Order: sequence, then C-alpha cells, then structure tokens
Amino acid sequence: MPYPVAVVEVAFTDGPYVVSPTWTDVTAYVRSMDISRGIPDDWTLQADGSATVVLSNRDRRFDPFNTTGPYYGNLLPRRQIRIRATHGGTTYDVFRGFIAGWPPEWTDAGQDSTVTLQCFDSLQLLGSASLPSDWAMSYIRAQSPRHYWEMDDPIAWYTNAITLKDLGTVTSSLSTFSSLTYQGSNIASGLPSSSIGSDYQNGVALGSGGPNVAATSLSVMFWTRGTSVAGYSSLTDFSTGQHRIQIYHDNGGGTHNGKFTVEVQTTSVHYIWRSNITFENTEPHHVAFVYTAGNGYLYIDGYDVTGARTGGGFPLVVVPATESFAFGLGQFQQAVVFNDRFLLQSEVQYVISLSEAQYYETTAARMQRINNEITNSVPMSYPSSPASYVLSLTPGATTAAAELTKVSNSEFAPLFVNKAGTLTMYNQNQIRSQTKSVVSQATYGAGGLSIGTEVQLQYDGDSMRNLANIQMSSGGVYTQENTSSITNYGEAEQYLDTQLASIDDSIAVADIVDGWGGNVYAKASPVSVVLSPSGSWGTTLGLELFERFTLAVAPPSGNTITTPMLVSRISHSVTPERWFTTLEGSARWAAVFILNQSRLGGTDLLG
Repeated sequence: MPYPVAVVEVAFTDGPYVVSPTWTDVTAYVRSMDISRGIPDDWTLQADGSATVVLSNRDRRFDPFNTTGPYYGNLLPRRQIRIRATHGGTTYDVFRGFIAGWPPEWTDAGQDSTVTLQCFDSLQLLGSASLPSDWAMSYIRAQSPRHYWEMDDPIAWYTNAITLKDLGTVTSSLSTFSSLTYQGSNIASGLPSSSIGSDYQNGVALGSGGPNVAATSLSVMFWTRGTSVAGYSSLTDFSTGQHRIQIYHDNGGGTHNGKFTVEVQTTSVHYIWRSNITFENTEPHHVAFVYTAGNGYLYIDGYDVTGARTGGGFPLVVVPATESFAFGLGQFQQAVVFNDRFLLQSEVQYVISLSEAQYYETTAARMQRINNEITNSVPMSYPSSPASYVLSLTPGATTAAAELTKVSNSEFAPLFVNKAGTLTMYNQNQIRSQTKSVVSQATYGAGGLSIGTEVQLQYDGDSMRNLANIQMSSGGVYTQENTSSITNYGEAEQYLDTQLASIDDSIAVADIVDGWGGNVYAKASPVSVVLSPSGSWGTTLGLELFERFTLAVAPPSGNTITTPMLVSRISHSVTPERWFTTLEGSARWAAVFILNQSRLGGTDLLG
C-alpha cells in the first residue's frame, strides 16, 4: 500500500468566516508542504497550528497580478485552505486554516515560478479580532432602547459645545454647553477609563427631538457621580411620551439629604419616590427607574431601594410636544431610555455586571460569550462539564485570542484548533477521562509501528513546576508550594494569568500545577513514525492532539523502555509520493492515568 495521498483544497470564492465554503482542489500543483500543530511544552495550554504549502506557478495561475489567470481577483489574503490525507479508502483531516498571502517567486532565469503559502489556524485569526471596550454596549443595543448615549465621546478641555451621539432606535444627539469639561477619573470606581468611557463634570447636556409618543411604561438608567456642591446634584430630566421624569440626589442638607429622589409628572399626576436609604453623593452609582401605570421602582447599584410613593393625581406640568433631555451637575455615562419597556431588576443587574466587566459564569459560558461578541465568529467547541468559574472580563477592546487564553488558563485545559478547523477547549478533567487520552491508540517502536533511528527521551527538571502563582479576578493571587519537590529539586515557578472567581477553583488549578508538576516525567523529542508506505498510516493520521500513544525504545542492552505519552505535537512533511510524520509527546499528563501502577520507579516505565 502506498504512502497517504494528499488532498489540498482552497476556497477561492468564499471569505474566511464561511463554515462550508466551495472548495477547489489544487493538489496537482502542490510541490511540497509542511504542517505542524501542537504545544511547545507541558505548561503552554494554547496550541499553535501552521502549514507551508509550495505551489507550482509556471502558468501563473496563482499569481495575483496575472489578469488572465483562472483565479484572478480571488487570490486574496485569508482565503481558507484545507489539507487532508487519503489512505486505505479513508480520508483524514490534517489541517484547516487561512492563507496569509499569495507571493509569486521566479527562479531559473524566469523559467520556473512558485507561490509559497504561509497558513495559520483560526486561533491565530482571532488574534486580530477585537472584543468590546464596553461589554454592556452590545447587550443594551440588542434590547432596542429608544435612546442610548454612551457619553464616551472625546472631549477636549475648554471646548465649545459637544455633540453626544445617540445609539438608540430614535436618535437624539445631545448638545452640551460650552462649559462642559472632561473629568479624568472614571465614573465606575476602580475601572479602567476604557470600560465605561468619558465622564462629564459641572456641565449640562441638553437634547430634544423626535415625536412625542404615548407610553404605557418607561425605563431609564445611567451611571452617575454627584458633586460636592450643596443642593440637587446628579439631576436628570427626561421628557418622553406622556411622562416627565426627574431623578436627582438630594444634597441640600434637609430632611431627605442623601436620598435619591424620582419625580414623575404628567398632565394629571405628580408622583414622588425617594430611596429608603441614603447614599454618599460623590461616590459613583448606577441609577435605574422603571415606571408603569403609577407603579415605580428605583434601583441603585442594582438594589431595590424604592420608598413609599407620595404625591397624587393633580396636574403640575404639561409635557412638551417633543422629547427633551437634560443632565445637570455631576458626572454621567451610559444613559439609556426605554419606551414601553419595564425593565426587570435582574436586567438592571446584568447591565451593571457587564459595565463593570465583572460577570460570574462558567468557562464554557465565557467562551460562548466571547464568540458571540466577535463580529464574524469561527466554529468553536465548548467544554462540557467545565470545572471553573470566571469573573473578570477584560475591558479595553482586547483581542479574542488573548481573552480565550485567559479562559483556558482558568479552566487549566488545552485550547487548540483540531484537524477539521474547529477551535476546541477541553474541560479540566477531559484528558483524564476521555477514552482516547486514557487508552493508547498506537505503540511506536519495539513491538509496534516503526520509528526512526534517532530517539531522544528528555528526563530533566526543566519541565517541572512546584510553585504555583494563580492570578485571579480582581487582582488577587493565590500561591501554593510543593515543599517536598522544592526540597528535592529546587524551586520551579509557574505563573498563570486567569479570571478565576474563587479560591477553591484556584486551589484546584494549583493542585495540578505543583502536584503533578512537582515530579520528573519523560518527554519525547520529535520522533519519526510509520516509516514505510505499507505501515499503519490510518492509526497515525487518526491521532489528535492530547490523545495517548505508547513509545517503546529498545536499547542495545538492558530492558525496553516503555513510555505512555499524550501527543503534544504532530508534524507532517509531504513531497511527491512521500509522506513523513513526526510525533512529540509528554508523559506528564499520561503516566498519572495508568491504573494499578506506581507513578515512579517501575523497571520498564518512565513517568
């Protein structure tokens, strides 16, 4: 039986985010290719995947500058590529990713030409996909608010009036007074300035426009911080529909000093609600008020602080024929108006959590959230039965790849693009439970499939870790030592940047790091496998990262060294009628799975 037959296809007419593109077979033009997928060591959880494909370009069909070429206009960066192998009637996935570019090259005095494609996987593609600077924005906009002023528009010192953009369904951009200035501190205490946006101090934002609409209910919410000036600070005035709502923090020193107050006025009623507790005026707060048919609820920082309603059914003011809005003394951000919408307390709390970039959820849910926020998502496989909970969300428009790295660190589980091109994250215990990581899929070497003449088993302390520093959400660091290992081998530290939400989850990760990291395990340098065309290629081509194989080395004298390993890297080098595969593996995460055998000291087992 011959070597595997390569199948190389390119999606010339579809973009990078099309899940099922139209593939064109270019195998006949492939001169050589190299594919590599894997991790460099035991402690890098995020795998890389790349391929280099050399195409014959003698007829200039892969030359993007050839206007008469068959693919002219479609030789574009980030077109998808798929590499597969056929052997014994079965086709195996090898690599799926994206082409960086199409660089033509001429040699032999112009008689020969090639195009070398450098290819990368979807995790690297997400390295340039940005996430929101404000995690609440997409959620708020998805709720179709009538008005939504982020109030993070750039403002220079001592400028004239500024226009604040309205992102709602009925736009009414606010025009500020010329006295508006920029306040450097952020309104949500302790957050980076990019999380909520700019702040407004000692100025008024005014706006009007849009028809006066009948409303059976109304909800408003915003972030605010008052001033030290005595009187009514943090004043807002919303007139929409048949309601006029004023919200302010009473700082006048009287009976209601320190309380948030809401006044609802129509042509026939004037209702007043005051918070049933007092609040520090100059501290930042999130304020939300929901109203319908005379019933109102006041939520400060997500808590229901609604006091008894006063006032009654008597006319006070006629609402103007158009909407109008005003923001008085204080700082304001993320002001939202919902017409005919009665927000639930849980919805208000959700907005606050996202605004503060602090949301408690599993790593699987966080991975889903990241994927949802990407403008053009990629196929992802989420961890089943995740072990860890995360809290922090990184503000400031970080990349999706960087955020996913923190999530996989939090779960302490592999993150990789599989052979078929799906971005995959395991759960924390998956390589200790799934069949293909527990049961050896193949034996290479003595008594098994053939291997190359050069084999190196590394057995040193470079891959050890016996001191774990786990960076948690909100800046906490959990530190744990394996004192016995430190005494025997010396200190070897592992730092993990995570978003873990609890000490318990941090302890679970640290137990893995300095528990299994505190011992010496064997690691195989690249080993050539399945050397002959008649070898069992199907088994090798079927292997995926983090699946188990057995390496058996028979030295000229003494016992055979049998080492169970998990695949840490798979590499292929292909030329016409030749296919060479090398494997790298580590016994660290494999040896501990073997039942009824000691972890160390066996006469025929390393690890």
